[in-house]
Amino acid sequence: MTLDDGFIVSMMRTFCAPPTDEAIERIRSLTTRELAMTLSRLRVEENDVLEVTAPWDAFRRDGEWLDLLAALVVTIERDRGDVDAPLPIWPDLDESGAPGRFLYLYLFALCAAGMEEFLAREGCPEHVVEGTLGVLARHVAIHRRKHASVGVDAGWWMLPTLRGEIVDVGCLQYHRVNLGVGTLSPSPWYSDDDVARMGVGFRHGDPSVGIHIPDRAPITPERLDQSFAEAREVLGRLWPVAQRRLATCQTWMLDDHLARYLSETSNILAFQRRFTLLPVWVEDDADTLEFVFRSPGTAMADLPRTTTLQRAILDVLESGGHWRARTGWLDFDGVS
Repeated sequence: MTLDDGFIVSMMRTFCAPPTDEAIERIRSLTTRELAMTLSRLRVEENDVLEVTAPWDAFRRDGEWLDLLAALVVTIERDRGDVDAPLPIWPDLDESGAPGRFLYLYLFALCAAGMEEFLAREGCPEHVVEGTLGVLARHVAIHRRKHASVGVDAGWWMLPTLRGEIVDVGCLQYHRVNLGVGTLSPSPWYSDDDVARMGVGFRHGDPSVGIHIPDRAPITPERLDQSFAEAREVLGRLWPVAQRRLATCQTWMLDDHLARYLSETSNILAFQRRFTLLPVWVEDDADTLEFVFRSPGTAMADLPRTTTLQRAILDVLESGGHWRARTGWLDFDGVS
């Protein structure tokens, strides 16, 4: 384990609940065959399943990794259903070799059944639960594109999914969050004076729905219409409210500068037009490069310029400009 990874693990241990004997026993009793069957059901590719399961016995014999995995399991199950529980955002542990790269695959396999049972009890349709489970295979695919190895990109993102507060409906992910309270609540937000004027739905603590755009999601207007329509029906039962509720999104894809470069018929611009944009933003060059190119460590001069979007991103940065993460909102449901 590298020095940096040791620091990350220390951060994780500080955040997590202590491992319990029950969690440790669950890990020790999960056979390689059971692990392989679970990962296959989660749509992890067969060759990846073989690679991930091969060191499972050695992983379980390593006290440090065993305790860290158990602590993560306990923390997820402690916080499941608590939408205001803090969400950790820490770097991945790829430099630690196979144990660090496979950690979140093992975690997902151990906690997926609990997430499924929780969402089913809350009234989530079976096909939505199944769609939500696809997040693991999606982030494994991203990791392979970026690093040419098996792992889980942005492994911390598995935690809110396993806690049952993010669901995939159609081409989008929907995240239950109370404004100004949840870790992923949009920030910056409106001023206190603006919030007082705008009222219900915009206040600190008001229930909201965070919108997240999965990697390579087909965000055509038709697919977005379908996703929003189904999500309003599903989340109206799963996370009901009796007041105005906003859906918010904070992303480089809402940077209005994109309109200078993309076609008027661009799916990204059509997505933007659904939202009212806040007048504040944060510079977000790093995330913009990450999500557009998925090529960490590659010099800008070596990045592809195949698409209009790729050329626009690079031209602005190379001229000394910046891309911004903007926040937008739309009315999701509830009374106004």
